[in-house]
Amino acid sequence: MKYLNRVMEVRWLGGYRIKAVFADGYGAEIDLSPLVKFPRGPMEEPLSNEAFFKKVFLDGGSVAWPNTYDICPDVLRYWCEIGHVCSQEELDAAFSEQTPTEAMVLNDKKIS
Repeated sequence: MKYLNRVMEVRWLGGYRIKAVFADGYGAEIDLSPLVKFPRGPMEEPLSNEAFFKKVFLDGGSVAWPNTYDICPDVLRYWCEIGHVCSQEELDAAFSEQTPTEAMVLNDKKIS
């Protein structure tokens, strides 16, 4: 996993899925429905409305929505590499230097 990622392209794919392409060419589709099913606060609650969710856009290299909610590009990259939104505990472990995870050693891949 690389740090200091920037998302260069984001596209809504329907439902709660997006496609993100990063500055290094790595791209992936990710289902963000866990954010909708288990919102962690008032900023995530509007995402449950699909009409609102599909208003996803880029804001300074981050994926964002009109209510100013955004996803850290490094977190999004990690989720894309492992193929799903993970728990906060797994995320904390992945970003801890003492606990490398399998996703941290994945090879970058380019998709079109």
